[in-house]
Amino acid sequence: MSTSRRRYIFLIVLLVLCTVLGYGRDVRIGLLSYEDLFSLTIKIQSGRYELSAGGKMLTLTPGGNILVTKAGERLFVSVAGQETIVADSLILRHSEGADAVFSLRNNIVPGPPGQYNDDLVVKPGIRSLLAVNVVDINRYLAGVVQSEAGYKGSLEYFKAQAVIARTYFYMHSDRHMQDGYNICDRTHCQVYKGMSVTEIINNAVLITGGMVLTNKDSILVFAPFHANCGGQTEVSGNVWLNNEGHLKSVTDPYCGFSASAAWSREISLEKWLDYLSGHGYRHNKLSDLGFDQLSRKKYYRAGEFVFPLSKIRLDWDLRSAFFAVEVKDSSIYLDGRGYGHGVGLCQDGARVMADRGFRMREILNFYFSGLLVMDIKDAKADLM
Repeated sequence: MSTSRRRYIFLIVLLVLCTVLGYGRDVRIGLLSYEDLFSLTIKIQSGRYELSAGGKMLTLTPGGNILVTKAGERLFVSVAGQETIVADSLILRHSEGADAVFSLRNNIVPGPPGQYNDDLVVKPGIRSLLAVNVVDINRYLAGVVQSEAGYKGSLEYFKAQAVIARTYFYMHSDRHMQDGYNICDRTHCQVYKGMSVTEIINNAVLITGGMVLTNKDSILVFAPFHANCGGQTEVSGNVWLNNEGHLKSVTDPYCGFSASAAWSREISLEKWLDYLSGHGYRHNKLSDLGFDQLSRKKYYRAGEFVFPLSKIRLDWDLRSAFFAVEVKDSSIYLDGRGYGHGVGLCQDGARVMADRGFRMREILNFYFSGLLVMDIKDAKADLM
């Protein structure tokens, strides 16, 4: 069976589950998925939990602390005041109806623990521990919106971000099925740092329950976003391989006064010439190096030398590929606009639009051409 056919069948099953169970169905999210995870600490923050491991079951209340350590293909599970349990897996399940929260800390990596709703499954993986948050989809999406869109904004802005996050989830909900969960918590899928503590975000997810973005054929679409477009969004083909019809360049008058709307960078002339020469540039005169972008372009041009701006952005870790180049004395000055790849929804612009009274659908229609907002039950999978 082809990959596209499997994806189609998986989506159909997912849609049936949504119809039968409602939009509050659980999803499985791989946590700390790109970290070395050999020892973790779980702490009950609120609610009542049942811990199942190694054939034993324990009841845990707020303050309960669990230390889990990988021991080959088994787990060592230590609960305060209890003997250490040797287990093949650990299941932490909250009581029905309880507003249950637990925290999770990687004991090897510094930093505060993440806080998560609902349940947790821990298993020994090949190289490290596998931790999976089994969580209500609305709580998951609220966590994504908080992680990806920030805490500040009005309701219509967060509604737009919720629709985008939900669309992405249903398009990629089988991405990590071979790993034992739906999608991960990193930028490879969608950033998910745990539960949302922002009421307006939680409300935005509930209000838009089931809403996704599709093309005119009701097929789910890729709907990217970025922090700031610098006044003009980018055509998808200038950043990625394909030009998508709904990802056209639009002039954005709303994001220009944001803190991330402009940036600058100084680079020594010697380093700039070395970089360009390493990619085939043959230096003739300094005036060739000057470059301007009144509107977004795909390539940097220096004389007859042509090079992708997106490649320069990645190599020099620039905020965007929307910049001008000026030669002054022994330095190159980059005068840049925007923050991010520039394709799709500009978060700073969308936030301002919402503050000025634009509705969620108006915001989405401004940044995405020809798309529909519909219920996931009416959407289709792309067989290509």
